[in-house]
Amino acid sequence: MKKIRLLIAMMFCSAVSCLYAQNQINGFVKDATSNEPLKKVRIFIIELNKSSETNNDGAFVLNDIPKGNYKLSVKKEGYNTLLLDYNTDEISAPFQISMLKTSIEMKEVLVSGSRSSLPEKSTIKMDVVDMNTFRQNGNLTVMDALNNVAGVSVISTGPGIARPVIRGLTGNRIATIINNVKLENQQWDMEHTLGINQYGISRIEVIKGPASFLYGSDAMGGVLNFVDEAPAPVNRMVADVTAGFYANTFGSISEVGIKQTKDHSFWGFRVGLNNHSDYYDANDKRVANSRFREITAKTFLGFNYKKSLTLFSYQMNIGYYGIVEPFEDANGKKEEEDHPMEFEKPYHTLQHHIFSAKNTLFLGKSKIISTLSYQYDGRNELEPVDNDDKPFLGFNLHTGNADVKWVHQFNKSVSLTTGLQGGATINTNDGYARLIPNYTQTDMAAYVLNQYSLFNKKLNIDLGLRYDLRNVQSELYGTKDSADYMAAINKNFDNLSSSIGANFEVGKNVFLFANVGMGYRAPNLAELTSNGVRLETQRYEIGNSMFVKETNVAQEFGANYAGSNWGFSASVFSNVISNFIYIVNRGDSLVAKQDGAYKKMPVFQFKQKDATFVGFEAKLEIHPVKINWLNFTTTYSNTSAELSGGQAVPQIPPYKINNEITIKRNVFKPINESYLRVAYNYVWSQDRVFTNEMTTPAYNIINLSVGGNVMLLKQKYMLVLGANNLLNTSYYDHLSRLRQYGLQGMGINIFFTVKVPLQIK
Repeated sequence: MKKIRLLIAMMFCSAVSCLYAQNQINGFVKDATSNEPLKKVRIFIIELNKSSETNNDGAFVLNDIPKGNYKLSVKKEGYNTLLLDYNTDEISAPFQISMLKTSIEMKEVLVSGSRSSLPEKSTIKMDVVDMNTFRQNGNLTVMDALNNVAGVSVISTGPGIARPVIRGLTGNRIATIINNVKLENQQWDMEHTLGINQYGISRIEVIKGPASFLYGSDAMGGVLNFVDEAPAPVNRMVADVTAGFYANTFGSISEVGIKQTKDHSFWGFRVGLNNHSDYYDANDKRVANSRFREITAKTFLGFNYKKSLTLFSYQMNIGYYGIVEPFEDANGKKEEEDHPMEFEKPYHTLQHHIFSAKNTLFLGKSKIISTLSYQYDGRNELEPVDNDDKPFLGFNLHTGNADVKWVHQFNKSVSLTTGLQGGATINTNDGYARLIPNYTQTDMAAYVLNQYSLFNKKLNIDLGLRYDLRNVQSELYGTKDSADYMAAINKNFDNLSSSIGANFEVGKNVFLFANVGMGYRAPNLAELTSNGVRLETQRYEIGNSMFVKETNVAQEFGANYAGSNWGFSASVFSNVISNFIYIVNRGDSLVAKQDGAYKKMPVFQFKQKDATFVGFEAKLEIHPVKINWLNFTTTYSNTSAELSGGQAVPQIPPYKINNEITIKRNVFKPINESYLRVAYNYVWSQDRVFTNEMTTPAYNIINLSVGGNVMLLKQKYMLVLGANNLLNTSYYDHLSRLRQYGLQGMGINIFFTVKVPLQIK
């Protein structure tokens, strides 16, 4: 019977293929061990943003496919994700795809920055955070999900305000990409969060190492690429509802999404709410005003025809973030409630809007990809001394960008990508204080990327070259004798960036890679023009309009092994930065007005000096084929950095090791696909610090979660129950900006979430 079903599926695919061979991809999927057909396998064409799903016989069909080369993602829960190359001119017979069972998906799809879309074959270091595991880990924000990636940490001011740190670099040295659009939202300001949440995101691609030639200024430390969820399968409408509760912050999440795909169009809409009160440390001490609330809405609409794909998208994020008050009791403002939810001054507000339009035109072996975008970022700081119609600080940032690139596949071994980029940014202030002046910034860039695949695809080589030009003009603010005087500037920064990378398969499943890249970063407006009080940090900051651009030479060497029972990767890296900009306590103070009174404030000043960053990263994953319900993963990373002269660079993350065991087995009959996850994270002490920077002791954290699927009245419910910091450990996070006040990290946090996927006829 099994052979008859497979034969029928093959006959079905062949018959349809004869009718539409020029415009169709079809095939069938089976289990590699049992040869049983697999149903509900998602087949996704990355370039076309188009997907299908196998029927009960394992067959699938994708119609109206333009001629060209494509990557097909083949994905089913409980099986290894596959990535297949498909050329419409070379393959006419139905695809026969075999999938292996696994407890954890080892090979996730990557589409950024390299010829290969599999991590072990990439010429640059890349990791993926799958958002399917986000709720399994009980993370409060999307930034928390990055902490388990080797070489990645988070600098935070409470649980709601966080910025990524990649190999010791943060702020304007990390580029963030959403829907192929580079995020512009005052990245220089560590007191505000990025304004990105987890809703509607399928994965986060973390690109480390020399990636500047693809992304220009602000990428010398790395890139975070947020990839949105795929559309619904063809001729299907699907929806989902999610709710969750977090005991420590008395917080909740809620999310609703719906999407539909027809033959030539697809659309989707999603809304979400993330609402949390103040958190408690392990000693049951409430950290006052650490509450936050995030509201999001996003929608997309696409049209897919024979030779083009057009996608329109819009995303809105609104956030409220309390400014922590470490001396609440002394100020006589102690809250009567245990879990206050209302926002009282001081607090931040954020609203960010992104509109984008992307068109891909398919021309046989070539394609032209055009992206236009507009962003608005509004940020306010409200203080008790504010009047009703004007905040203490107010930023309004408008950004427009255009990106056009041509991709041509000469043959199986050689491809070329060339592109032009341009953009303009305008910032205005509407608060009665200033951190940065009103300014206008324009950017222009041109780049070329050659990619070669030699020796039967065993050797992959990437060569990149890019030229950037940035102009920054700011307005005069104040007078020369005023304390907050900011001189007008008009500065140009340009740079020629380059990169070369290679990956060679030296043996079966054994890969070596190396890359060298040169990039740059233009100083931001805070570094160039700051001259005033920052209330959140209780200090006076001074910039320098004579700063020059940062330039760097980044190198990395590594090895990967990707076997059927286990996998291993390791790399060493260095990043030498000329004219590195940092901020230092000058050792004196100035009298400045704060909360209506004049007080002495310590003076912090931005400076430039050469710096060197070096480090090592490793990952081991054990997933035995014969014990496919067991998976063990461990990651280790360390970064060291010093300025010329031997002084440590400020705020470098300590060494850390993350261990995780996942048992995925149906232990309880009512619960399908159940699992148990135990994570043990150890963080070393950090005593290699900058002058006057606090040291932090070592600590370890244990996290636990269980989950599975329950069928009730023919409806599937996906349940997760867990606890982070299970042993209620007291600790200081070295990258927490609250440790200067003696405030510790979050104590035990018990969480519960439920997701309900809906099939709409």
